[in-house]
Order: sequence, then C-alpha cells, then structure tokens
Amino acid sequence: MSYIALRNRAVSSAIAAGALIAATTTYAQPAADTFVFTSKTDSRVLVGSEGTGPNPYSGSYITGTTKATFANSSTKAAKFTCVSTIQPPNGKIFDLHMLCDATDSDGTYSATMGCTIIDAAAANFSCIGGLYGKSGAYNGRRGTLTNHAVGDTATGTGQWYR
Repeated sequence: MSYIALRNRAVSSAIAAGALIAATTTYAQPAADTFVFTSKTDSRVLVGSEGTGPNPYSGSYITGTTKATFANSSTKAAKFTCVSTIQPPNGKIFDLHMLCDATDSDGTYSATMGCTIIDAAAANFSCIGGLYGKSGAYNGRRGTLTNHAVGDTATGTGQWYR
C-alpha cells in the first residue's frame, strides 16, 4: 500500500476519535466536561490518488462509532462521518486535515483536527483539534481534543466548555 493510502487510512482513525470525544456531554456535567474516548472506523472510501503520478494527493470519507467516558464515569456513544485531505509538502503545518460530524442522543457537533503522521506504514498518527456544538445539549458549546490513531482505532482525550 502506498504512503498516501496508508496516510488516508490513519486519517480515518483520527477522525473517528475526534467524533467520539464530542459525543459525551450532558447538561448535568460540570462546567468543563472532561472525557476519554475510543473510536472505530466502520467504512472508508479513498478519493484521489494513492501516491502515484504528478499529483499524489488524496482524501477519504469515513464512518464509524465512538464511545466516551466522562470524569464522573458516565458514558456516551455516537456515530460519526468524517472527511480528510492530505496537505501538500510545501505549505503545511499538519500532514492532513479532517472534519467530522457526530450525532448522539444529546445532539450534534463537529470536530476539526490537524494531524501529524508518526508512521505511515502502520497508519499511526496523532491529532489535535476543536469541538463545535451544533444542536441539542451541544448547541453553542466549544471544546478541545487530542487523539492518537493506529489503523482503524483511535483513543484520546477532550473537554467541552460551557
């Protein structure tokens, strides 16, 4: 598998992680809702090149599930959809960027992330990003997250702010 294909595989896992984190908030939680999460990519579609030719750039579209555990031991499951694109080597801070939408029983939110590839062959990468509430209990809320992905799974931490 090419470097680009492996990088897109890693991106899919990172996206899943970000989506998972955001899905664990309720109004009964403290002002800064901290959590840890795990996520799993269910499906992935590669768009663009796999690293050959003059334009070795690509992206991916993924879906999956995530589970977050809050500081008070409550848990929340969510489903997510993400898109990602690799960045050109001449103008980047991160190797890839991704955007996810997630839905759980409390509402909807988005996660945006920048990721650094640690080992493309192992689909191993780390991401940082922000959370943006869209509806329900998340409406108007913001947060932060970190995650680490290997293959189709990811783990991480996050916080929702009031």
